[in-house]
Amino acid sequence: MRKTAFYSFVALCAFASLTSVADHHEAGKAREILKKADAKIKAIDAVAYDVTVEPGGMMLRRGGAAKGKGMMFGWNGGGPERFYAAAKTTRGDGQEVNVEGGGDGESFYLIDHTNKKAYEDMDPGVMGSSGRILNGMGMLEYVHNAPFDDEINAEVAEYQGMESIEGVECHKVRVEYAGGLGESIWYFGKDDYLPRRRVRLFERGGESGSLTITIANLEVNPKEDRSLYRLKLPKGYEQIDDFAP
Repeated sequence: MRKTAFYSFVALCAFASLTSVADHHEAGKAREILKKADAKIKAIDAVAYDVTVEPGGMMLRRGGAAKGKGMMFGWNGGGPERFYAAAKTTRGDGQEVNVEGGGDGESFYLIDHTNKKAYEDMDPGVMGSSGRILNGMGMLEYVHNAPFDDEINAEVAEYQGMESIEGVECHKVRVEYAGGLGESIWYFGKDDYLPRRRVRLFERGGESGSLTITIANLEVNPKEDRSLYRLKLPKGYEQIDDFAP
């Protein structure tokens, strides 16, 4: 082997070794951040926040961007024990939506401001299709009892540096979920390790899409206003004795 070729070979091997070590270090850093985020959230009882939801690619067929606010308290095994949310968005058919609603586990309600109608029942299904919109206005991880198990145990965890989200410096972590369940990019506050953004990436039937949820004005363990969980019928609105469409 000629000397120049030999030295090139040695250099390539050294570079590959250094790259492998760096990749291992970055993966370890990513999982450490995820573990810190998991621990921080488990110490939280409730959150209040402003939120934007932005679909991309094939997800745009379901509707446009949404803006609103939310509040969640506790976890009942399948969702928040108590919650309130408000959202303004556009459905896939172009219809404008302006709704708010909430529940405390015993009663649930939805107010449709666009049509000036309200619904209330013991069954959360009373919120209809708009209930799915409100459920998407936030991150359930904030009150979940195992918030980042899927991410900590992901097949791939990659640290991607720092980025500012709504004025908060954040660690950027990309994960590829086990079982081929896609990937997400998470943004965790540099100082508190709480999530400020999640970008979920989808690949289905040869199409790609994304769903970006951004949290702003985060308040941890806010003072609870339980009146938000029960229907207060606005003046001039009709209360419908049925489930919302």
